Amino acid sequence: MRERSRLSFVNVPLLAIVAGLVAYGSVLVQSATSDMAAGPALFKRHLLGIALGLVAMFAAWAIDYRKLKNWIGPLVVLDVLLILSPRIPGLGDTAKGATSWLQIAGVRLFQPSEPAKLVTIVIMAAVIASYRGEVKSARDVARVMGYLAVPLVLIMLQPDLGTGLVFIALTMGMLLIGGLRPRWFAVFAVVGVVVVGLVLQGHLLEEYQEDRLLVFVDPGRDPLGAGYNLEQSKIAIGSGELTGKGLRLGTQGNLNFLPERHTDFIFSVLGEELGFLGGVLLLALYLALLVTALEIAASAPDLFGSLIVVGLMSMWLFQILENVGMTIGLMPITGIPLPFMSFGSSFMVTNLAGTGMLLSVWARRQGV
Repeated sequence: MRERSRLSFVNVPLLAIVAGLVAYGSVLVQSATSDMAAGPALFKRHLLGIALGLVAMFAAWAIDYRKLKNWIGPLVVLDVLLILSPRIPGLGDTAKGATSWLQIAGVRLFQPSEPAKLVTIVIMAAVIASYRGEVKSARDVARVMGYLAVPLVLIMLQPDLGTGLVFIALTMGMLLIGGLRPRWFAVFAVVGVVVVGLVLQGHLLEEYQEDRLLVFVDPGRDPLGAGYNLEQSKIAIGSGELTGKGLRLGTQGNLNFLPERHTDFIFSVLGEELGFLGGVLLLALYLALLVTALEIAASAPDLFGSLIVVGLMSMWLFQILENVGMTIGLMPITGIPLPFMSFGSSFMVTNLAGTGMLLSVWARRQGV
């Protein structure tokens, strides 16, 4: 009886799926970095990220998520501190045009905007849950959007367009089940189109960000410059055909034609080395992850728990669609990595901590 009680706190399918994704990603990261001079060091760092992520997962699992519901104020402060920390003189490091990394003595440590995603999910879940499934008035919507605006504006000032889009996506996912009236989604869509138009017209984006959007609209534009990454990614994925060329045998990756192959373009490595079937396997694992998360959301004892799970689902789904889409030209390149797969300690720790949050909701589904 005690054994059954203990097992009721463990979602075995979720742990198995995440373990499969992490293992799959580790194989690909090792393959993608095998011909790099810093390959062994990078892979060790990847494994360190997994180890730290497991610690974060068990910590999040042990925390009763319900106790966080009344901590909106302190969590907002934490969110702001995390995002602003790279701005502290001597601590920030700029990569890919965004000052979003913390470093000490020249050593890059982690990207604070990654754990800020989880903090934002908890904040938005608490705010939306306070309306008990009916976010309908303009005042309600303004309050919710105000809480989103705090981290979003700070992220865009870095500037980090990709992470900003993730914050928007996870909030929209939570609002979808949080009781927002359908007409407001139409309003958001119109506002989004207008904002994008004004931003492009006013040249408010960094030059490299504008180039990425122009390449998305016109894939043949500047194939040796802004369109180079996309062109090489398509070649890599197409050359993998059905079963791929085999691990470490990809020419686009190993001959350095494919940039960022162990981070943003890990799916391109997968396509070239493991082919269409390798891609289908990954997408099947992601589908299983999202379905399992959906079951956890449905079993949550309260709306707050369901919203946390849906926030995580929305974050993962958007990142999956954007990353896979950008490697094949269906989405603009934004520098968003692939959950549980791409190299990146901060990213891995965040994803595993998010898994722990799912397990926390699952463990308390009976109100215990």
